[in-house]
Amino acid sequence: MAKITLLEIVQDILSDADSDDVNSINDTVESDQCARIVRDVYKQICNLHDVEHLKTVKPLEATSGTTPNVMTRPDGMHTIEWVKYDKRATAGGVQNFEYVHYQEPDDFLEGVHSNNTGDSTVTAVTLSTGVVIPIRNDKAPTYFTVMDPGSDELVFDSYDSNIETNLQASKSVVYGVQAPTLSLSDSATLVLPRHLETLVQREARAMFFDLYKDGITQEIDRTRRRMEVRAQRQRNIIKNTDNDNRPDYGR
Repeated sequence: MAKITLLEIVQDILSDADSDDVNSINDTVESDQCARIVRDVYKQICNLHDVEHLKTVKPLEATSGTTPNVMTRPDGMHTIEWVKYDKRATAGGVQNFEYVHYQEPDDFLEGVHSNNTGDSTVTAVTLSTGVVIPIRNDKAPTYFTVMDPGSDELVFDSYDSNIETNLQASKSVVYGVQAPTLSLSDSATLVLPRHLETLVQREARAMFFDLYKDGITQEIDRTRRRMEVRAQRQRNIIKNTDNDNRPDYGR
C-alpha cells in the first residue's frame, strides 16, 4: 500500500474542517498551518514511541587535538545502542573494530581518576564543561560516557597518540535511532509504521480543530483516544526491554 503524502493528510483534515480545497500545502494560510501541525505532531510521536525501524549505522564526529578523547553524536541521532571503534595496532594495520562500552559518569570518572597525570602515558584533557580529566594516550578506548544528557559529546577514556592526534570519525561506528524529519513538501511521507502514521493523522486533526476551528469534536476525540491506546499496546509488543543502558538524548 502506497504511503499517504503530507498533501493528502492536509487535504483530509481541511475537508473535515469544511475549509477550501487545495492542490498544494502552500495554497492557503490554513493549508500551511495544517502542514506545520502535522510536522510538529510527527516529531512528537517519534520522540514518544519506540521507532525500531529507524535504527541506522553512522560514524561519530571528531573534535580536535585539544579534546582528543571527545567525539560528538551524529546530527539527529535520538538514541545510541552501541559504539565500535577501530582498535588497529598500527596506523597502517588491519582494521579491528571492537565495542566501546558505555559507563555511567560516576563509574567512568572513578576509572579515569585512577590515572596518574605524572605518567607520560596520561594526558589531562579539559572538557567543554571545564572539568579536567586524566586519560590514557597510549591505547584505543575501552569505555565512554555522556556527562550531560543534554550534551552531544561522547567522552572516551583513552586514545592512541602513537597512531592519531585524536579519535577519528572514519574509525568509529555507532548504531541507534535516527530521528526522522518531515519536509514541508506536498510529496513528503511519514516514515512510520501504519499504526503510528494513523495516530499522527488523528492527533494533527485534533490539534488543528483545537487551534483554528471551534475545538475538538467528540467523535474526533474518541477516535484519537482509540489510536493512542492502540499505539501504546503496539509499543509494548515491539519494545524488548526497559533495562537498557544506552544513551538517550531525548530528541
